[in-house]
Amino acid sequence: MSVTERVRSRTQQLLGEAKKVIGRTTGNRKLRGSGRADRVVGTVREAGNEVVDWARTAFRDARRRIARRRPVS
Repeated sequence: MSVTERVRSRTQQLLGEAKKVIGRTTGNRKLRGSGRADRVVGTVREAGNEVVDWARTAFRDARRRIARRRPVS
């Protein structure tokens, strides 16, 4: 995952947590719910990026293993 994507997802999680706390403190249920939603979206985005990173690494490793094989004569 690129650093930019990691920062975006973590920022969304932090903003969501802040909204949730402010909503809880002020009694604003809508803001609290919006904060929860933002936090979940940030978490899902981060998990998705981790899956993409895993897939890229697996593909790169597989390509390297195949390239190292000697051709059968």
